[in-house]
Amino acid sequence: MAGVLQNQPEGGDKNDAQVTFNEQTNYVPKRTIITIFLACSSVDLLALMDQTTLAASLSIIGNALGASDQTSWISGGYFVTSTCFQLLYGKLSDIWSRKLVLFVGLAIFFFGSLAASLAQTATQLIVFRAFTGVGGGGLMTVAQMIVSDVVPLRERGKYQGILGAVVAIANGIGPVIGGALASISEDSWRWIFRLNLPLTALTTLAVLFFMPLRKVTGDWKVKLKAIDFFGALLALGGTSVLLLGLTWGGGEYEWNSAHVIATLVVGVAMSIAFVAWQWKGTSTPLVPMHIFKGRIVNGACLTMFINGWNFLVQVYYIPTFYQLVFGYSTVKAAAMLLPITLMQTVSSTGSGLIVHWVGRYRECILFGWIIWAVGLGLFSTLDKHSGLGKQIGYGILTGVGVGNTLQPSLIAVQAGVERRDMAVVTSFRNFVRNLGGTLGLAIAGTVINNIVSSSISVLNLDETESRSLLSSPQNYLSKLSAEEAEHVRDVLTPAYQRGFRIIFIIGASLAALAFFLAIWLMPQVALNRADDQALKEEAKKRVNGDLEKREEKA
Repeated sequence: MAGVLQNQPEGGDKNDAQVTFNEQTNYVPKRTIITIFLACSSVDLLALMDQTTLAASLSIIGNALGASDQTSWISGGYFVTSTCFQLLYGKLSDIWSRKLVLFVGLAIFFFGSLAASLAQTATQLIVFRAFTGVGGGGLMTVAQMIVSDVVPLRERGKYQGILGAVVAIANGIGPVIGGALASISEDSWRWIFRLNLPLTALTTLAVLFFMPLRKVTGDWKVKLKAIDFFGALLALGGTSVLLLGLTWGGGEYEWNSAHVIATLVVGVAMSIAFVAWQWKGTSTPLVPMHIFKGRIVNGACLTMFINGWNFLVQVYYIPTFYQLVFGYSTVKAAAMLLPITLMQTVSSTGSGLIVHWVGRYRECILFGWIIWAVGLGLFSTLDKHSGLGKQIGYGILTGVGVGNTLQPSLIAVQAGVERRDMAVVTSFRNFVRNLGGTLGLAIAGTVINNIVSSSISVLNLDETESRSLLSSPQNYLSKLSAEEAEHVRDVLTPAYQRGFRIIFIIGASLAALAFFLAIWLMPQVALNRADDQALKEEAKKRVNGDLEKREEKA
């Protein structure tokens, strides 16, 4: 390590023993855990509500700003920056403390949301959303680290499981709220971003007053030396260019175009350079290569890549599926995510409690992946004649799968490394998950556009009309007469149904692959660390010492 700094609980004894600056373990009493946990829950809710309220209203926003062909970048810009910076948050929070890094993320998120609510053009909105992503990328990651700092490994299951339930709730109500807000009037979509402002302010207050975390003290020069700036440059540059190519591919440009090929090649080259630099070029790597010596970390990263792929495709494309194939309204289509998210809530909480009670995560993960594969496979059989019972039932199965794979895998990957690597491995896991989600959205969009493009050739549309139809089918149909719209819809509906069937089959296949990867690469390990009891006793002494000091002052 580049230096040794003092870590101490806020309000604690300044003569606490010195530890390396990335050690922020601070076990606290249950009543304190609850307040910290509520603050972390508000952080997670804020981050997810922002993403999901936007998901159901992109086409409305694009039409309002007169830029339907740029709607993918309104969400894409956020994902690019949030994914890139997520890789840095683990190490930065080790060096500068979780609380400080979280405050910075919340501040960026607040001002980015404020700017987005005032945007007058699609370009402005894309830029402001990208800026928001810089802060948003670290919110959930740092919240997960904080829970891991204050709770022993085995007990994290119940807390991380409830955090997973918060995620599910946000994913369920977010699209409904977003669709409703955006549908009120031509300019009401701005309330999607205005909603973030009071939520961010309340979350900041919760973090300020309810997080008695261990803080890192020491010379700021030592802290700066501990940051791998060149590695950060390679990571941000490589990931940005790579994600740019993935977002362009199949949308703005063909996959075999010079734009896409060049960005993918440069992105991969910079990513390889980043790995080489982390391995041999620096003494303070952002991602220490030794964490990949264990099978669990590799298994968690591979399965979380698939988790991110399937999860984001579900959130963004299942409402679209119900709109275009079943003809549901924006709000009703978004509400069809509720069976998934409600069962994700139940199963996430349940799996967390099982991990806590039994001390095992492996069975939850395997069960989740196989059920998720079945659920998405059944989704591929839905057509416009399928009843509501099937739609809800298949959503329930899918939600059970999601809830059993997300939080137990976090416990597994943290159990697979030493405590000093916990923050880094948590941020890298989330980075890989976002990367998978970005690729999944790109591939899903390409599959659907290719199938629909070949189908609408019978309509004899010119290139401009075809692009308009593909970018925003509902907006295009609204400009036609009833007879013309019905004719176009007769062509579109079966085409979209074929496209969605393929992406659901791809998702089911990937979930099945993740099941076998988990069998091979994610063995069960003990969830009790040797020093857990000593840290608990230290926490009790610290609390008793604080009480004695208060009594003396009184």
